[in-house]
Amino acid sequence: MNVTKSIALGTSLLTSCLVFSAHAYVQDPQLTEYRANKGKSSVWLSHEDSKEGYGDVGSSKDSAFDAEGSSRFRFKRDVAYHDFNSTPGLSQIVSGLPKNTDMTYSLYYCDKKGNNSPTKLHFGVRTVADSAPLTGDVIADSKAHVSELAMAPQGNKKCFRQVSVDFNTGANTSVEIFSLLEVDTSAELSLDKELEVRVDEFSITNK
Repeated sequence: MNVTKSIALGTSLLTSCLVFSAHAYVQDPQLTEYRANKGKSSVWLSHEDSKEGYGDVGSSKDSAFDAEGSSRFRFKRDVAYHDFNSTPGLSQIVSGLPKNTDMTYSLYYCDKKGNNSPTKLHFGVRTVADSAPLTGDVIADSKAHVSELAMAPQGNKKCFRQVSVDFNTGANTSVEIFSLLEVDTSAELSLDKELEVRVDEFSITNK
């Protein structure tokens, strides 16, 4: 057997195992199935209603790394009314977690609007409320603005930066992870360019 090939295969397998380990709890973590299904998903729940002014959530071919797919949160230019107090985004129920364990929830966030961007990402972990997404108790959450992410880990595509929050599972073996777009309504807002961000590469890992 070719020794070089064997080493390469071994390295590839190890990399695959590490990637699987990093994403084991989150389903469709790189949003590749989400992209292939044009933003429809059996695991990701979209929180949006663009026609009513509550923002738009959809798929994008952009990616933090190699696999095509991410999710785009935005307020579209061609909508007559916008409720900028609404928070469009994604959530997912994640199961199989160990109890009473310190863990980290992370994702990659892209905002191309620069340091004066009027948008930020609100992300975190909630307890699961049956049939009522985004209503469980917040276990841990954080907010990220592009101006704070210059030193954050970067994806292969430059605008994607990793954000994360630590949490303890407590008595929970299932949690709801979420990522939501927030708009600073005190800022001067312009829809010459859509108020748009992207998210990708979700992960829950042991701390």
